[in-house]
Amino acid sequence: MILLEILLGLVLALGLYSALYTARVSRTYPPRGRFVDVDGTRIHYVEMGPAEPTGAPIVLVHGASGNLGDMTESLMPDLAGRHRVVAFDRPGHGWSERPRAGDMSDPAAQARLLHEACRKLGIEKPVLLGHSWGGAVATAWALEFPDELSGLLVLAGATHVWEGEAAWYHRLVTTPVAGPLFLRTLMAPAGRFLADAGVKGVFAPDPVPAGYVHAIGLPLLFRPGHFRSNSMDSGRLRSHLIRQSKRYGGIRVPTIIITGNRDQVVWAKLHSYALHGEIAGSELIKLAGIGHMPHYVRPDVVIDALERLARGEAPRAGTHEIGPEAPTAIF
Repeated sequence: MILLEILLGLVLALGLYSALYTARVSRTYPPRGRFVDVDGTRIHYVEMGPAEPTGAPIVLVHGASGNLGDMTESLMPDLAGRHRVVAFDRPGHGWSERPRAGDMSDPAAQARLLHEACRKLGIEKPVLLGHSWGGAVATAWALEFPDELSGLLVLAGATHVWEGEAAWYHRLVTTPVAGPLFLRTLMAPAGRFLADAGVKGVFAPDPVPAGYVHAIGLPLLFRPGHFRSNSMDSGRLRSHLIRQSKRYGGIRVPTIIITGNRDQVVWAKLHSYALHGEIAGSELIKLAGIGHMPHYVRPDVVIDALERLARGEAPRAGTHEIGPEAPTAIF
């Protein structure tokens, strides 16, 4: 009986800690942009740009375990001097709501929702960038709305089926009873202590920019709702890509693919190299010695590619390798 009381007290204490943590994180990292309503779902976005932008607008879609801060702290400031640039929180991430109906873990469903958000914001024929998990959204968008894009940039994109299953905690989070209990008791303390190691793994072999975790508001991830959305996306992506990846040969949007050849999160050969082989006329840029975050380590290369597409230039078809010398690091 005493043991049961101790266990119950521990669960209550962890639940209280998690609730207080979630409230504090939400105050510390409030929405940095505005909201657009899409069929009753509020989508959070940040928009930057000059009074008279040049070229096509640019839309940026972040990957897993993050939010739009990953883009506002890397590519947006430089691009915004010349272009209209919009970054979205994907549904259920950051400050965007997640629709209750439908399978929002499907990249195509997220693409349709964000496409409608663009339409409501008056964004016509943008250049679309998708990083990591966002690469699946971007390729789904190009398949579904090919005539409504000026260009596609897949940045270290997760686009093809890989061997193995999602991490155990993603599977746990989506199970009945145990999942909600885990999210509301252990997720906050575990995330707080494991975040730094996770970020180092994502950037490896490149160093993590000083202040990265705070700058992008990474602690937002460890709120129960956000982490559940992230786990659903990560756990189910493979099954969606089984179908989606068979259609890439139909993409006719001008496409540039950028990947680091030492990416330890999304393997370049399995994803980016294969995608290049399937999209006629695409341009593949291999960054020698670079990992999963080229927009922080070589933003100059990513920005050049985006601006070429925004100007209406055709991709430089073929494979191009850029050496590791003179990296341009954010922060």
